[in-house]
Amino acid sequence: MKFSRMIIILPLLFTGCLYFNDTGISTHLYDNCKEYYDACGNYHKECPKNFADYSEIKEGAVQIGEEIKRGASDLKKSLLNPTKKCCHEPCPCKR
Repeated sequence: MKFSRMIIILPLLFTGCLYFNDTGISTHLYDNCKEYYDACGNYHKECPKNFADYSEIKEGAVQIGEEIKRGASDLKKSLLNPTKKCCHEPCPCKR
């Protein structure tokens, strides 16, 4: 889900319609938050949802990095163990 969101964000970054504000990537240059106190004196801050928050981008990058590491370790294991059978046949490099 987050990876697909990143794929969508990438081309839009070059169109000039997205802005980097304090909390993430949005279609507005400023946050446009509504700040107010209610009748009891409690402070409230309501902000429109960003297209992507920096925390989501960071989590997505960490997940992609972990998948790359897992793939590299699997590749390394398969290269170090050439006798491993793939598809029920002996590996072609075994003589």
